[in-house]
Formats: sequence, C-alpha cells, structure tokens
Amino acid sequence: MQSILKAIVVFLFVLASEPAAAAGFQYLSFPDTENGAVELGIWYPSDGKAVESTLGDIAQTIAVDGPVRGEHLPLVIFSHGGEGRYDDRSDAARMLAEAGFIAVSLTHPGDNYKNVERDILLRLVERPKQISRVLDYLTTAWPERGHVDASKVGFYGFSNGGFTGLVAIGGQPDWTLFTSYCGEHAAEGVCTQGGAKRLSSPAAEATSPSDWQHDTRIKAAVFVSPAYAFAFDPESLKNVQVPVALWGSSGDRVVSFAGNVSYLNAQLPKVKEMHDVKGAGHPSFLRACSDALRLRLPDLCNDSLGFDRKAFQITLNSSVVSFFRRNLSDD
Repeated sequence: MQSILKAIVVFLFVLASEPAAAAGFQYLSFPDTENGAVELGIWYPSDGKAVESTLGDIAQTIAVDGPVRGEHLPLVIFSHGGEGRYDDRSDAARMLAEAGFIAVSLTHPGDNYKNVERDILLRLVERPKQISRVLDYLTTAWPERGHVDASKVGFYGFSNGGFTGLVAIGGQPDWTLFTSYCGEHAAEGVCTQGGAKRLSSPAAEATSPSDWQHDTRIKAAVFVSPAYAFAFDPESLKNVQVPVALWGSSGDRVVSFAGNVSYLNAQLPKVKEMHDVKGAGHPSFLRACSDALRLRLPDLCNDSLGFDRKAFQITLNSSVVSFFRRNLSDD
C-alpha cells in the first residue's frame, strides 16, 4: 500500500507541474490482411474541447477527433482479457492521455465480445501478432504517426492480455507446464474452463517456438492478473529485460495469485512493483461498471462486500501512469 501511495503522490506532483491536456479520442479501424480490419480506440493529449461523450457502455469527457497535442509522445498499447473489447480500460487510457501519452487499445480479432469462434490455442498464438501489427500501424500508417516516439512503447495487459504481453516481451510458453500445473491444481479457474482441455493436449504441447511473436519495441509492461503465466518457460522469462509492474489478488478465483503473479515475480529479472490487492476478484481489475453494463453482464460487475472498485481504479490508474512515466523516460 505504501508503494501505491508514493506512486499517487508522484503522479499528482507531475500533473500540478504541467498544464493539463484534454484527452483526445479517435475510434477507427485499419485494414489487416489476416483479419480484414482491426478495431481501435486511440486516446491522446489534445487542445481540443473535451465534452461528455458516450463510449461503449460509458460516458467520458473527451475531445472526439481533436488535434494531437505534443511531439515525441510515448505510446502505451492495451490488450484486453478473453471476450473483451477495446474500451475495457478506457478510464486508464484517458488518464494516460491527460498525462501526455498516446494510449491505443484494440479489440482482438477472434477473441472478443462479439466473436470467440476461434480455437483457444489459435487465439493465444494470434494475439501477440495482432499487437505487433497495431504498433506497425501506429508508427508507420496512422495519420498522426509523426507525434509518436517509437522508442518509448509500453504495454498493459489484463488476463489473456497479460499472457499476450508476456509473449510480446520475449516469454516462451511451454504447454507441458500447463499440463503439469493443472494436474496439481485441478480446481483452479483456468484449469476448469473449457479451453483447459485444448491447452493440455498434445497439439498444444507441440506448438513451435516460431509460432510466438516477440516485439522488441516494447520497453516496459504492466501485467494485471495475467492468465497462464505458470505455463511460461522459466529460462525464457529470465531473459526478459524490460521493467515490469505486476498486479493481482490473492482473492482471485480465476487466475491464482501464487501461480501467476508470484511466479512472475520470482522469474522475471526486472519486476519493479508487485501488488496484491486485498478483496479484489478477477473482474475487479476492469473499469467500474455503468448501470447498463451491470444489467447486461452482472458477473463482470460484482465485487466482494466492502470492495470499492471505483476508488481502487483511481489508485490503479494513477500508479500505472507513474510507472510508465518512470520507465519510458529518457533517463
């Protein structure tokens, strides 16, 4: 908790020392030979007028299609959990934009709220490749690409998005580890879900190392309740040299803290922060629910008694901004 409070103090000091920017926002898709088109939300600092606008199921104060403010802006790419969508972490993306970052979030083709028809192994293999294609687009084809500092790229991944980022920064999955882990922890959420049988199959174990795409452009990463972390080869994790922040909860019944967050803390050489959020469940790391979302997807909106998701999200997002400020700087 002390490290979280320190991060918030640093964040508030930075905001007080710089003129505030509005959060500009663009919603677009770009053509992709593998997937037809990829849906993106892009938040960025802007001098445009911010107004209340509906985004997905929530309202945000943003400058829709406002001009980009600033040059050499660091970029953070977001990867959502299974069956998620680009705006799942819109509050964090907006806060990053107001602090001087470009934040981009994609809806992963084949693993989103509209479409989960692909085989789970194929979904996991394709996700890191999709991240690289989005970064290619933002740095070479996006009309505002001249504002991007391609040497300062961060990554934020939740759940399956955490798995995605671990591959992207150099981790190598070994599905024999999935089989052995779930043999010992058969009641764990990720070991009982429908995809577990596929991920413990001979076909998964035979996945070639060349199937997993890494991206050296990513210089810092935040992993929030990262799924399947225990299935990464320890030697590959020891070679990962980017700074990492880890968030999770010992109360998470879907992704265990011990088998994923603690495992990564022991294996990754440059873990700068590790947080065990007391009282949080797996969905608690998503943004606070609107009334409309609560009616439609109550399982994503229920927290343990006494846990204030809205207040926690402010703490989490402030800490994330501070982490990327420290680790995507010129120092």
